[in-house]
Amino acid sequence: MKKLQEYLSPIEKVLLSFVILIFSGAFLLCLPVCTTHGITFIDALFTSTSAVCVTGLVVLDTAKDFTFIGQVVILLLIQLGGLGIMTFSVALLSLIGSSISIKWRFTLQNMYSDVSKLPVRHVLMRIVMYTFSIEACIAFILFTQFIQQFPFHVAIWHSIFHSVSAFCNAGFSTFSNNLMDYNGNTVVIVSIGLNIILGGLGFLTLTELFSNKTFKLKKLWKALTIHSRLVLIVTAILIFSGMLLFLVIEYNGILKTMPLKEKLLASFFQSVTARTAGFNSVDIGALQEGTCLMLIVLMFIGGSPGSIAGGVKTSTVAVLYIYLISRLKGLRQIVIGERALSYDNVERATTLVIVSGIFIFCTTFVLVLIPTLPVSESLASLFEVTSAFGTVGLSMDFTPKTLPIERIILCIVMYAGRLGPLTLISALTSHRKTVNIRYAEDHVMIG
Repeated sequence: MKKLQEYLSPIEKVLLSFVILIFSGAFLLCLPVCTTHGITFIDALFTSTSAVCVTGLVVLDTAKDFTFIGQVVILLLIQLGGLGIMTFSVALLSLIGSSISIKWRFTLQNMYSDVSKLPVRHVLMRIVMYTFSIEACIAFILFTQFIQQFPFHVAIWHSIFHSVSAFCNAGFSTFSNNLMDYNGNTVVIVSIGLNIILGGLGFLTLTELFSNKTFKLKKLWKALTIHSRLVLIVTAILIFSGMLLFLVIEYNGILKTMPLKEKLLASFFQSVTARTAGFNSVDIGALQEGTCLMLIVLMFIGGSPGSIAGGVKTSTVAVLYIYLISRLKGLRQIVIGERALSYDNVERATTLVIVSGIFIFCTTFVLVLIPTLPVSESLASLFEVTSAFGTVGLSMDFTPKTLPIERIILCIVMYAGRLGPLTLISALTSHRKTVNIRYAEDHVMIG
């Protein structure tokens, strides 16, 4: 075992830790005390994978098919998966004064985008502190609403579960119809929406925002790194553009019978949750095709680096957009503000988008080829795969109808989406030797 640990790279240890957590959760959910009517191992594995990968896709009703103990197991899997086994273990090591190896330090800095000047231990300590502080605050706000409908202990449980699920961008709910009954409740929708946004910004951005001592917006903005500025700008653009498109497309659709307030709340919430969380305040299966395609784009982009969110990330889209504009203007450098962006960022962003796109297309193609899937549900299949890859959790009622083989495929997609294609590629190539040979250049016709 010790030789195995020495042979595995830090990234491979992270991948293995998630696999161990997923299967441990599956075995726990198979216990009779966790379900009301029993559960197959495939369904337990799917639920555990969805919880650990903070996705939110479900094949069973969390409220009805799982007991209180089963729901506690799911919540623990969400919290552990959201923060990450590595984050917890390194944070605990720092608390007891143990040193962090150079390999782990470089791995952590790479996973958190190499943009923080703070010591790794401080970042990890703040990750834990921010997570529990934000979850506690949002849980208290939700409690003020749930106590009006449920007994004290039930209201507390609903509040804690939804707060953790929202911040971890999981989308699991202890209500059978998710949050559809609360679409008109401004406090519930806005607080959970804010929780999702904070969980998807990235811990480095949160650290910069919360550790800054000034309350003046201009000084605060100047104090932020380029990374955090891009994250905040793209996040705001995606939220409000998604909200506007949802409102316009569904105004005479699923929003038709709602008052203006509920229309705005539903549009805002689905724009926020579609990027990574998976909660829904409207019936996703009743949405128009144009809306579904728009949500697919949002799910593909996802949240921000260093966060619990999935997707190709907001900064990736920002880098590619700036690169495109720079090339169209004929600029040799990619300039952001007064800084030139490294071409390594462009190469990584391009690779991530291409690999992710190919992965989603191939997986969707495989699901469509399965004879039991009607051709008319091809869009639902693409929607589901993108939702799984982006660890979103929204569903067009496709997941409960899937066969065991389809659920296993979706488990693989959720796992790949949670850890990221580049992380998986890095793990597969970590032991390969690099050969530094430069060949003569040539050209091919493009366009």
